[in-house]
Amino acid sequence: MMKKYLLLSVACLSVVSTGIHAGREGNKKITLDAAIENVDLKLVQKLLKREGMAEKTRKKLLLETAEDIVEECEERVSLVRSGWDCARFGWWSTWTGLGVAACAFGAAVALTPKGIETDFEYQQKKKLALGGAVIGVLWTLPGVYYLVQAWKCPTALRRVETARKIEDSIRNAPVSSEDSDLK
Repeated sequence: MMKKYLLLSVACLSVVSTGIHAGREGNKKITLDAAIENVDLKLVQKLLKREGMAEKTRKKLLLETAEDIVEECEERVSLVRSGWDCARFGWWSTWTGLGVAACAFGAAVALTPKGIETDFEYQQKKKLALGGAVIGVLWTLPGVYYLVQAWKCPTALRRVETARKIEDSIRNAPVSSEDSDLK
C-alpha cells in the first residue's frame, strides 16, 4: 500500500514539474518577429538588448517586417479602421448630441410665452429651463473638444509612432556576426 502512494506521489510531482517547466519554455518562445508584429516597443528593445542581431540577413528580414507593420499601421489611421477611435468618436458624438438636445430643449421652454400659469410658476419654469440649457452647454463644450480629438485618431497615430520607433530600433541595432568580428 505504501508503495502505491509513493509511486502516485512521484508521478504527480513529475507531472507538476513538467508543467512548470513547459510554462517557462512557452515564455521563452516569444520571438523578435512576434514582438514586431504585436507592435510592442519595450519587448523589441528588450529582445534586441538581450539577443542582439546575429546576421545581416536576419536584420534585413526583421527590418522588412517592421516596414510592413508601419505601412499596415498607417493604413489603419481612419475612424472606420481604428476600432478604439471609432468607439470614442461614437461615444463623444452621443454625449455632444445629448448636450445639444438639452440646450435646445431648455432654450425652447425658456422662450415660450407665458400661458395660463401664475407669474411665480412661470418664473420657476423659466429658471428650470435655463438651468437645463446651461447644463446642455456644459455637456456640449467638452463633448465637442473630445469629439475633435477622436476625429484625429490618436490611438491609431500612437500605434504608427510606436511602429516607427521599432523600425528605427531595428535599423540602428548593431550586427554582431562572425564575419564582422574577424575583420
